[in-house]
Amino acid sequence: MIFTPDDSLVSHYGNRVFALRPVVQCITNIVTVNDCANALLAVGASPTMAHHPEEMADFAAITDALVLNMGATESIEAMRIAGKAASSLGHPIIIDPVGCAGSPWRRSVCLSLINEAHPTVIRGNVSEIRALLTDKNSGRGVDDRSPESIPVPELCTALSEKTGAIVIASGATDYISDGKKVLAVHGGSPLMARITGTGCMLSALLGAFLAAEVSAESAWACCRTMALAGEAAEHTTDACGGGTGTFHIALLDALTVRDARAASAADSAVGQCSAAAVDQPARVSKKEDL
Repeated sequence: MIFTPDDSLVSHYGNRVFALRPVVQCITNIVTVNDCANALLAVGASPTMAHHPEEMADFAAITDALVLNMGATESIEAMRIAGKAASSLGHPIIIDPVGCAGSPWRRSVCLSLINEAHPTVIRGNVSEIRALLTDKNSGRGVDDRSPESIPVPELCTALSEKTGAIVIASGATDYISDGKKVLAVHGGSPLMARITGTGCMLSALLGAFLAAEVSAESAWACCRTMALAGEAAEHTTDACGGGTGTFHIALLDALTVRDARAASAADSAVGQCSAAAVDQPARVSKKEDL
């Protein structure tokens, strides 16, 4: 059975992140490093983007979670060291298998990291999750949307049972499995596929939310936060008559939490466009399958 939790979890876990102010280390690709850092700052977390192998043990000691993005293929050695250090400290570890559906070498490295670091969460698009489960190429790579023969919830559950991780397959609907239950995340915006890095941003945010609590529910709240942010950013973009540049900035605005009450995140975006009449949830803030 697939469950869709109540949106009250969004503010519940968002407020916990804001109160904790977790420090999240991200070893991510150069295309999205700035967006990942800003997304973490927006929700109240603190990013560090250190990626030199000699620093990894030291940074593990002062951070609360680790995000490993396979787009950073030049930093594999650092990922291995950081993963082992974070695992030894019991920190949540998020692995984003970017490109593993189309690159046997990258998939082999990712599977090795999974075996070594024992990640808390694996988050990718459907073809990446399927490729990790079968160890075969699947689809066209990072933005594949081709039909899948195995239902997505079953893919997530199977990989979760195999790895022990919470598995998230991002798409038009996100599916999250901890091996025992499956949660669905609806919402988001088609414009999320028109800018680079929304999936990487989501993986970074998962580091903050899982630092607050290691659970499928916390992961769901993070994905739903991103979905709501995408919806709010699309409303603002439409009201302003803008394009993907407007959407990009509005997405960060929609993720922003200003105080412990986790007030509406899209206020600043709306302020830039006085004609916009955007109804926002109490704390908004989705995804894409990149």
